[in-house]
Amino acid sequence: MKTKNKLIGIMLMVLMPWTAVAEKHLYYVSPKGNDNAAGTLARPFRTVQKALAAAGTHQPDTVEILFRGGTYPLSESVRIKGRNLILRPYASEQVAFTGGLSVGSNRIKPVQDPSVRSRLQDSVRNRVKEIDVRSMQVELAGLSPKGFGRAALPSWSELFVNGKPLRISRWPNDSTVLIGKVRCTGDIPRYKKYGIGDPVFEYLEDRPSSWKSTEDAWIAGYFAYGYADDMIPVKSIDPTEKTITAALPTIYGFLTGASFRRWYALNLVEEIDKPGEYVIDPKNGKIYFLPEDGRLEQVDISILEEPMFSVEASENVLIQGFTFEYSRGMGVYVDTSDHVLIDNCRFRNLGYVAVSIGRGDLPDGDIYKAQHESDRHYKDGVGGVIGTLSSRLYDDRLFNRHAGTHNGVTNCVISQVGSGGISLGGGDRRTLTPAGNYVENCQIHDFNRIEKSYRPGISIDGVGNRVKNCEIFHAPSMAVLINGNDHTVEYCDIHHVCQEVDDQGALYYGRDPSELGLKVRYCYFHHLDSKHRVSATYHDDGACGMEVFGCVYYRAGTVPVLIGGGHDNVYRNNIFVDMPLAIHIDNRMQNWSKNTLDKDGIFDQRLRTVRYDQPPYSTAYPLLPGYWEGDPSFPRNNQIAGNLFYKVKNVLAGAWSYADWWNNYIARKNPGFKNEENILEGWVDNAPVFDRIEHFQPIPFEKIGFQRDKLTP
Repeated sequence: MKTKNKLIGIMLMVLMPWTAVAEKHLYYVSPKGNDNAAGTLARPFRTVQKALAAAGTHQPDTVEILFRGGTYPLSESVRIKGRNLILRPYASEQVAFTGGLSVGSNRIKPVQDPSVRSRLQDSVRNRVKEIDVRSMQVELAGLSPKGFGRAALPSWSELFVNGKPLRISRWPNDSTVLIGKVRCTGDIPRYKKYGIGDPVFEYLEDRPSSWKSTEDAWIAGYFAYGYADDMIPVKSIDPTEKTITAALPTIYGFLTGASFRRWYALNLVEEIDKPGEYVIDPKNGKIYFLPEDGRLEQVDISILEEPMFSVEASENVLIQGFTFEYSRGMGVYVDTSDHVLIDNCRFRNLGYVAVSIGRGDLPDGDIYKAQHESDRHYKDGVGGVIGTLSSRLYDDRLFNRHAGTHNGVTNCVISQVGSGGISLGGGDRRTLTPAGNYVENCQIHDFNRIEKSYRPGISIDGVGNRVKNCEIFHAPSMAVLINGNDHTVEYCDIHHVCQEVDDQGALYYGRDPSELGLKVRYCYFHHLDSKHRVSATYHDDGACGMEVFGCVYYRAGTVPVLIGGGHDNVYRNNIFVDMPLAIHIDNRMQNWSKNTLDKDGIFDQRLRTVRYDQPPYSTAYPLLPGYWEGDPSFPRNNQIAGNLFYKVKNVLAGAWSYADWWNNYIARKNPGFKNEENILEGWVDNAPVFDRIEHFQPIPFEKIGFQRDKLTP
C-alpha cells in the first residue's frame, strides 16, 4: 500500500504542480452515505454531485473526493467544473458508475402476448422472456439509423446479462446475404440526387417471405461500397415479388453485383433463435430475449443518453480508477479544459464512444443534405456528442473542437463499446498550435458493436496530439483515423481490425495535402486477415507528409502499405514479413482522381484555406509552398529506404519511379529473427540484417504494445 500511495503521489505531482503549495481538502462518498452528512470517512455523502458542490466552496484549493466501493447509478451527467480536483476510489475498493437500469428477476417473465408468441419459432417459444420496461417508469429508446455519413449518436437501449452485451436478433445469424436486383436505388444523398423514391431491392432467399410483421424491423449491411455500412428501417416486404422496400435512403443508394454488397435483417421476433438475442419493442415498452444457459445473476438495460462524466472549463482534474458501464452515451467528455487526466479506468458495455476530448458537431435540418450543401451554417461545435464530426472535419478544415491542452487518457481498458473508442481532438490548424493531448497505454478492443465503419479505436484531429503504447484489436473497421498535423502514433500493437470492410486501412488518412508532419513509429501491424482489400497504413487520395519508421508489418493485409498518389511519404527502417505484397503506389491523381487537382477543386480549396504558402505552414513545411510546381499529379519525393522484406512475394505494385528506393534488403533466408512466427522476440546475435542494411537501427520490440504492468489493482 505504501508503494502504491507513493506512485499516486508522484503522478499527482507531475499532473498537478500546485499540489505542493495548495491546501488540500478531503471528501468521501459511499453508496450507503447521506447527502445531508458531513462528507467525512465516518459520515460520507451519497452522491458525487453533492461532493462536487462541496468541493466548489474550496476553489482553487486542491480537493480530493474518495469513493467507497460499490455501484453508483447515474440518472444524469456528472458535471465537473473547477480546478485542482481529484476523484478516485478509497484505498483499492472497486467503484463503478452505471448509466443503466438494473432489472430484478421478478420482472423477467415468459412472453404472454398471443400476437408475439405466434411469431416466435416453435423451438424457442416457451424459452423467450420479456421485460416490461415501461412498468418500471422508464421509456425504451428504440433502434435508430446508424452508418457511414450519418451522425454518430448515442445508441438505443441495450440489454446486458451477467455483464455481457446481448445482440439484437438477426437473420442470418452469423453471416450476410447478397443484394438481389435493385429496382430502385432510392435517393443518393452523396451526389445530391433526391426525389427518386424509396429504395427497393429483391431478396434471393425464401426466409424473408415467412416474416409475419415488419414493424420495428431493420436491415443493415454494405449497400453500395465496402467501406460504407448502414442500418435503416424496413417499410414493407412483398413476398410475391420477393422485394424489400426500405423506409430511408442510404448515402450512395443501393447497388448490386459485388461480393461486399450484402445485407442482413435485425430486430425481428421471428428471428430470436440463438441464445443471447433480443428484440426491442419501443411501442409497447418491452424487450424480448432468449437467455443463454445458466443463471440470470445480473440484468441491466442502458438508459442514460448524455455523457456519464462531463468535464468543462476545468483545469488540473484527475479521474482515476473507476469503471464506467451500461450507458447509451459516452463515458467521459472533456471540453475547453487543460490538464485533465483519465487514468486506470475501465470503459465497457457502453453504446457509444468511451471518451471524447473535444466537441462534436450536429447540423440543422436534414443530416445528409446539410453535410453536402455549400451554404451550410456551422455552429461552434456541440458538446457531449460526436455527431457529424467526421463530415465537419471533411468540410471545415479549420474546425476547432475546443479540446483544451495536455489532456490525456492513460492505462485504461476499453471494451464492448458501440461506436469507437476514443475521439482525441485538440490544437489549432489555423496557427499550427499543438494541443499536446494524448492517449497512452490503453487497450481498446471490440469497439464497433453498433456502428461499424469510420468509428475507429482512436480518432485523432487538430494539431500535435499523440498515441502511444496502445493495443487496438477486434473490429470490423479501422484502428486509427487521422486528421490534422504533427500527430505521432508510436509503439502501438494493432491487429485483427478491418475484418469486415473493403478498401480501408488499420491506420488511415487522406485527401488533404496540407496534413503534414505525421509520424508513425515502432508500431506492430499484424494479422489483418480479410477477404476484401485491407491495408495496414493507408495514405488515401493524395495524402502527403507521413514518416513511417521502425514499424513491423507481419501478415498485414492484402495491401499492407497503400500510397494513393501522394507526395513526401517516407518509409525507413521498417520490417515486412510474410505477405503476397508489401507496398502499393499509384498515380491516381493522373487518372480517375485527377479532378481533385482542378482549379478551385478540393485540394486547391484546402491549401488556400490554411494559406499553405505563408507562415506558419510555409515555415513548418518548406516543401509545401511548391506543391503546384512541376506536375503535382505525379507521385514525388516518396522514399522507401533501409527496409527489410522477407517472405514477400511482390515488394511493389506500381511503378518504381513513384518513389526513391535505396538501401533495402529483400531477404531470401531468415535475416536473423529468433522466431519467424513472433517477430517481437527480436534478433539472434550477429543477425545478417545489420550487415545488409546500412545504418539499420534496432527496433525496441520490448517497448511495443500495451504495458499491462502499469495498471493499478
